[in-house]
Formats: sequence, C-alpha cells, structure tokens
Amino acid sequence: MADEVVPLAGTVLELGVGNGKGLSALTGAASPVGLDISRPALLSCQQYFPIPLVQGDVLQLPFKDRSFSGVSASHVLGHLTSPGREMAAREIVRVLRPNGLLYLNEFGEQDMRCGKGSELEPRTFERGNGIICHHFIDGEFQELFPSLRLERGWERRVDKRYHGRAEVRQERRALLVR
Repeated sequence: MADEVVPLAGTVLELGVGNGKGLSALTGAASPVGLDISRPALLSCQQYFPIPLVQGDVLQLPFKDRSFSGVSASHVLGHLTSPGREMAAREIVRVLRPNGLLYLNEFGEQDMRCGKGSELEPRTFERGNGIICHHFIDGEFQELFPSLRLERGWERRVDKRYHGRAEVRQERRALLVR
C-alpha cells in the first residue's frame, strides 16, 4: 500500500494501525488517528508516527458517533468471523460522518492461502498460528455496509516477496460514501 495514495482527507481513523506502515498511503490532507487492539503495536507505531493513538477494539470503537470524515481499514475485517465483521461494520458506520469515505482493503478468494487451515465458516480459515483469515468475494463489502453507497471499487493482483518466498494475493478495495 505504500506505493499508492488513499484519497482520504480530514480526521481519518486508521483501524488496525499496527506499526503504522499503512499511514504512508494517506494523503497529506488526512489527519490520522490510529487504533489497534495491541499495545505493543501501538508502542511500535508511536516511535515513528507522532499521531494520536488509541488502544481499542474494532468491535466497540471508543469514539463518539460521526467522529471521522474517513475510515481506513486494511486487513482488519478479514481477521474476524462473520458476526465480528458485522459488528465492526456497524461500528465503522456509526463513527463515520455523513458523506465520509471508507477505504477497505482485504484478501479475496483468489489469494493463494484461501482454503489453508481449519475452515470456521465459508472462506474463513484459522491457520496453524491461530490467525483467522476471511477471503472476500464480489459484493461482500456492499452486504456488510448496506447503508453506504459504492463510490469506486477496484481489484488488483500483487506479486510480492515475503520472507524469501513468492506470494500472490488478490486484494479487493472499495471506497464507500454515505
């Protein structure tokens, strides 16, 4: 994501901020607030990015209604089972301002790891390391966010080196606006 720009402006909530690697994709017009459930991740992010950071859960966002003009969630919803994805989607909509933009980035069913691990529900697998990964299909973002209108969406395939092996992944992205 670092080689592209996420067109969000104003106060933007970066869900699952981790070590902050996704922050470089936000435009200069964005004033990010990072949220992560992991305190060590937030401490790592704090070393490199002087932004407000909040420890919290995407299932119960610790923010007032309509707090953000944009929300960015890269590989966050895919780590939840269906009930969790639905709860997180409701929370995202709750904190998003009218005409706010939502940027989503998740693995699709074409990802080489789809089908690997123990299947918890359709296209959702728990890998040997305990990490849950859901693989999205066309139209699934719209089902999760029925009150939002799809403004723009795109897909792309990325060849990437990861720990010495080639990885091909399918990413689905959508910008949604109220």
